[in-house]
Parts: sequence; C-alpha cells; structure tokens
Amino acid sequence: GESMKHIKLWIVYILRFVCKGIYLIPVKKRRIYLSANRGTSLSCNPWYIFECMREKYPGIFEYIWEYDKEAEPMDRLKYVKPHTAASIYYMLTSGIIISNDGIGSFIPKRKSQCFINTWHGGGAYKRVGGDTIPDPNDPEVKINRICGGQTDVFLSGCKKFTEVMHIAKAVPTDRFLECGMPRNDFLINGTDKDIKGKVYRYFGLDPEKKIVLFAPTYRGVEGNANFDLEIDVEGCLKALQDRFGGEWVFLMRKHHFVEHVKTDGCIDAGDYPDMQELLYTVDVFITDYSSTIWDYSLTKKPGFLFAPDFDKYEQERNFYSDPATWAFPIAKTNPELQRLIREYDDEESREKIRKHHELLGDTESGHASEIVCRKIIQFIKRK
Repeated sequence: GESMKHIKLWIVYILRFVCKGIYLIPVKKRRIYLSANRGTSLSCNPWYIFECMREKYPGIFEYIWEYDKEAEPMDRLKYVKPHTAASIYYMLTSGIIISNDGIGSFIPKRKSQCFINTWHGGGAYKRVGGDTIPDPNDPEVKINRICGGQTDVFLSGCKKFTEVMHIAKAVPTDRFLECGMPRNDFLINGTDKDIKGKVYRYFGLDPEKKIVLFAPTYRGVEGNANFDLEIDVEGCLKALQDRFGGEWVFLMRKHHFVEHVKTDGCIDAGDYPDMQELLYTVDVFITDYSSTIWDYSLTKKPGFLFAPDFDKYEQERNFYSDPATWAFPIAKTNPELQRLIREYDDEESREKIRKHHELLGDTESGHASEIVCRKIIQFIKRK
C-alpha cells in the first residue's frame, strides 16, 4: 500500500511534466471546459453555469464537455471522453475549466487559465478530502495540496463550508466565492419552467399523487461502497398518508457509487438526470448524511433523516457539525421515523431549518449562476 502511494505520487509528477508539452499551444481565452461527476453526466453546478453562459453570452464562447456517453449535438459545443489525450489537450488549452470535483493532480494548470471548482454538495456534514487521511506524511496529502493550489475559485454556500473545505481541500480561504451553488438558485427563487410536470411525466405518475423521495448516501469507500436498504417502505407510506393525507408514491435514489442495489416496493429514481429537479418536485424528502440536506432545506419543505447505522458512521467518518443541529430530525429506527413523520409540525420544522442556516452561516444568494458568469467575464477581460 505505502509503496504504491509513493509510485502514484511519482506518476503524478511525471505526467505533470509530460503534459507541459501542451504549453506550446496557446490558451484559447473563450474556450470553456466543463466536467460533472468525472465525466459521467451533464449535470450539477457546471450544467447550470453552462446554461446561464449560453443564455447571457450567446455565440461568444466555445464549450467542451467531458462526457463518457453519447449526447445531442449543440452549437459551439464539443464532447470529449474523459481520460483521453483529447480531454487533456482541451483541458490545458481552455481559458476556463469548470468541474464539480477537481481536475486531477496530473494536470498542470497554466497561469493564464482559471479553474473553478463548483463542488457537488453544500453545507458541512460528513468529512471529506484531507480530513479523511490520518497520516500527514501520506503521499495523498501532497496530491491533495497540488490540487488545492491549482484552484482559483471554489464555490461555497455557507461560512462553515469555506472553513472546513479550505483545510480539507488545501485551498486558500480568499479563493472561496461565497455565492451559493448555481444548481440551488431555482430551489430558492422558484422557476417558470414546468419542472414538476417534467418529473411526473418522466415517472408516469398520476398528477394527484404525492411523492416521497428517499436518497441516502453510500457507506464505505468508492469502489467498495455498500448500502443496505433498511427502510420500511410500507410503514413510511402509511405514516405519510396519516399525517399529510392523499395517495403517496415512494421514489428511491441511491448514490452513484452503489447503483447495483435492488429496490422493492418503490420507484427507482437513480436514472433521473437532475437531483435538484427532484428536490424541487417532491413533497417530502428523506436522506441520511448526504449534503442534499443543505439543498433541500432551501425549499423549506418537510424532511427527515433516517440513519440506522448512525453510531457506527459517526465513529468511522465523523461530522463537521453536530447532527442534532441539522435541518431535519434524525431517526435511527423505522418506528422512530414513522413517529417523526406523524408528529411533523410545520412551524417547528421551519425554525429548525432557520437555526441550521444561521449556525452554518448561509451564503446562498439565489443568483450563483449569474455571479459565476460575471466572474468568468471578468477573468476573460483581464490583461
């Protein structure tokens, strides 16, 4: 394990050196390189920035999307497969690079380029990055530092996020742009697009029905992640009907690390491209330690946390903030979850959300996309 990590670090250094050959080709200021979920989807914050840029500055920019599937062609847009020579070439010749994860430590970003890390989750819940590496001499720490040093702008939705990610991702505090996440703008402002209709049509649901969405995070590590579905779907639906009335359907969406898990008695919402559209549409949301707690809390709708392995998870991964202060109440068992649903009080819930936002220092603006677009234009215009 140890020697492998050191080899990995040397490979990073060698690749950085080799990639510098591309420096011979000038940077195209008006070329924007985008990546979401490591090239597996066209979604999340990069997608919302992309849409805003195309709308506000039509015909000015050329876009390169890192994407591993086929997608519909668009004007002034090219798709490249991740981890290919083409992706490295375009990444190192784009004036702006936008990713919701990072650009890889082997990419030697140029001074004339601006890298915007939008990240893919708000708030401050489970630990990430450098905070999950116990040994300070671990080569992973050096790799993390290389990535952090190359980040020009890191988007943040709250003060606490800035404070913890500055350390976890080794990014200087002054590089954080506390404007919120572009994908959350419409959760705050609402929208004139028929998103609810779109979601209902996608799943073929009767518009009269109400939706509960259960979207837990993964356990373990990537590549070896697991998740045991312990939620009592029937009991949950019964409790919702008792408390809120109406007919309910149960949507289940798993973290993309654990897509192989089977679901019973519920509709699999794993393929739906845009999580934010689901959060906007559903009537009740249930998760566990996922940072979607943050996004959904901006809608002020009823939410619950179901965490049967809470004590074990707390020991293994730990948290940045006290779970008792999170936006929604936590249940460790099915009977407890059903009781929380039945006893839901709107006023109490809004107050819990307000306190949570206050504690983490909420900086969501509802105009994050526009703020980032302006930042891009400023960067392009500078000498």
